[in-house]
Amino acid sequence: MGKKKNFSKQQLAIIRRSYAQKAAQSKSPAKKTERVEAPYPHFRYFRKSKHPALIVGEQKGVKNEKEIEEYRYRKVMHDDRDGRHLNEKVDPNPDPNDPDPMYIGKRVRHDEKENFEPKPLPWKYPKQ
Repeated sequence: MGKKKNFSKQQLAIIRRSYAQKAAQSKSPAKKTERVEAPYPHFRYFRKSKHPALIVGEQKGVKNEKEIEEYRYRKVMHDDRDGRHLNEKVDPNPDPNDPDPMYIGKRVRHDEKENFEPKPLPWKYPKQ
C-alpha cells in the first residue's frame, strides 16, 4: 500500500468543489449542438465508422415500434471497389487536404440521424 495523504479540511473542500464543477459541466446541455440542416447531397461524418458519408436524403424508419428519422447515405472511400461492386470516382477530391481521388459506393444505405455529426462538412459534391 502507498502512503496515505493527509489533507486539511480546506483542501478537501476545494477538491470536492472542483469535482462538483466538473460533474456539472459534463451534464450541461450546452455541449449538445443543434442539428444543422443542409441541402442534399452533402457530406457528414458517420460516427460508427469514423469516416465521412455522402448524405443523399432522409426517410422515416421504425425501431422498437417507434418512428425514427434516418439519413440515406452512401459510403465514402479511397478504393475503386466495395467488395465486388464498382464505386463512383469523384475527381477532384472534395476534401482539399486529401490528394487521392475519392470513391463513393453506389449502394444507398440508411441509419439514424443521431449516428451522424450534427454539422455537415464544408465539402461540395461536384455536379456531373
